[in-house]
Order: sequence, then C-alpha cells, then structure tokens
Amino acid sequence: MSFSPKVSFVLPCYNSAAYLQETLDSISGQSFTDFECIAVDDGSNDATLAILQAHAAKDARFSIITRENRGLIATLNEAISHAQGEWIARMDADDICDQQRIEKQLQRLNDTQADVCGSWIRFFGDKTGEWMTPSEDGAIKSMLLFNSAFAHPSVIARAALLKAHPYSPHAVHAEDYALWCELAQTGAAFTAVPEVLLNYRCHAGQITQSKKDELRATAQTIRSKYAHFALPAAMQKHADRFVELAEPARQLSRAEFNWMCDFYLQLAENWPASRSPLGEVWVDTLQRTSGVNLFLLGKVQTLSQTLPPPVSEMGKLKRQKIRCLIGDRAWQLIKKLKS
Repeated sequence: MSFSPKVSFVLPCYNSAAYLQETLDSISGQSFTDFECIAVDDGSNDATLAILQAHAAKDARFSIITRENRGLIATLNEAISHAQGEWIARMDADDICDQQRIEKQLQRLNDTQADVCGSWIRFFGDKTGEWMTPSEDGAIKSMLLFNSAFAHPSVIARAALLKAHPYSPHAVHAEDYALWCELAQTGAAFTAVPEVLLNYRCHAGQITQSKKDELRATAQTIRSKYAHFALPAAMQKHADRFVELAEPARQLSRAEFNWMCDFYLQLAENWPASRSPLGEVWVDTLQRTSGVNLFLLGKVQTLSQTLPPPVSEMGKLKRQKIRCLIGDRAWQLIKKLKS
C-alpha cells in the first residue's frame, strides 16, 4: 500500500461481531484497490477486535484503533483524523459494499467535480426495498429541508472537508444530517450515483425508541437552522411554520396539509431543483394527515400532475388515494381487520 492512498475507509465498530466479517470482505473485495481502511474498535466486549485483527493480518490495507467506548461521533472524528487518503469513504460494520462502489463513486465525483457523493441503497434483513436518494446537487440540497438526503454509510467525501468540519457532538443520532446541512451552507457540492452500491442491513435494536425521540428533537433544530439558510428569500417569512409542520412524525390536520401543499407548490416555483424531491415529500405529508376524505382528491390530483411522485412512491400514493375515497374511519377499520 502507498503511504498516501486515494481513499480512506472509516469503519466504526462496536459489538459488531455478528456481521463484521461480511463487511470486511466487501471492503477488501473492492475493484478499486488504492485504499486504506481505518477500523476503530469502540470498546467492544464481544469478538469484534479479534475479527478485525485476523482480517488485518490478511489485508495490510487495514489498520486498527482499539480503546474504551467513546460513542459514534468521537469514533468517526478520530478515524478521520488518522486518514491519509484524499477521500473518506464511510462504512458501517453491518453493511455490505457493492464490489464497484468506490470505483463508480470516484468516477461520478470526477464527472461532476462534487465534494460529497452518496448512492442508492438496498435494505435487507428486517426490512426490504430500495432508497433511491436524489442524485443532483440542487435536488439533494432541497431534500435537506426535510431530512438527510444520503444514506450515511454510502457516502464518500473530500477528506479536507471532513477534517475542517468534524461531526458535531451536539447532534447525537443525527450527526450525518447535521454535517450535510453544515457542508451545504459552506458551499459544498453534492452528488450521488443513481444505482444501488450498498446493501444496508436492518436488524432489531439499531435505534431504540428513546434514541428516536432524541433524534427527532435534534433533527428539528438542524432543520430550522437550515431552512432559514436555504429557503428562497421570498419564502423566508414562512420558515418557522414550515419547520413546525415538516417534522416527519407530526400529525397534520386537513388545513395544515393544505398549507404545506401550497408551500410545496410555491417552493417548486421558486426553486425548480426541488421539484423532484417534493414529488416524494408531499405523498409522505398526505400519509401523516388525519381526517382525509373524498374532498381531498382534487388537491391530490393537482399535486400528482404538478409534482409527480417517483415510481418508488406510486404504491404509497395509490393507497392514499383509496384512503381518500373511503375516508379515514373506513380505512382504519380495514387496517384493523387485516392485522
């Protein structure tokens, strides 16, 4: 291995023994070979360290840091500080890289001259499906008004950028969302490879309910700061109301749904790059609206034509249209009978 590899994988590990070997094999098997992998054993009390040491003995590109538990954010920042590569590739200890992941992401970065690159991911384990994240800079930055536009372990970014902007200790459980919003505000350019390059394992215990509550509160603070930066000037006066209603777990009334949809249409007009993400967002907004009925179908039809949802959301939209046709009471009764 050269002393200055092109790419540095950073791999935080905490009690990861169950799935770690598959992850390590997928990194070692990359078609792009000029990389190092900095694996940090964050105070594990299972076989994590032994698995890392055995793998590093076979693949000299792997180096291991082991110490007491300090948590994910400190672990990521420590690994990044040791990285020698021009690019930092994130990876989690239970996911699996496509063999051409780094090769394709570097090509995309070269083509776009962007600073950060994600990819689509495929869920497996306790959840199936694909997350087709936005792939263009403007679409990614507009999606950040609502939530993270990247799957965290799919990302590769300029090392200099991540060293200058470390993960915030104040954004526990939402550290990636905070980072992308911060980088957007510094003028960083974003992109993604529009194909699945990472298999993302879903299993019990990844995020407990208490962590979800903490994440929601943290994400709302991040969302508020970013909205006041990113919203077009003509819409800044609505930023606080938007942030209140954009929270993904917030149940909306019919009047609030109408307000949000009018906001989306205005945003699409003022920020054309937001049209694609908004096609997905408004369907989610409808899903968390209570009291829907037949009278909402006109608004739904207008939105379908003006902000068409992606193919991946068409099943969800169809179910929501049925919900509008039969009303919430009948919908809940059918769901109860099916369960």
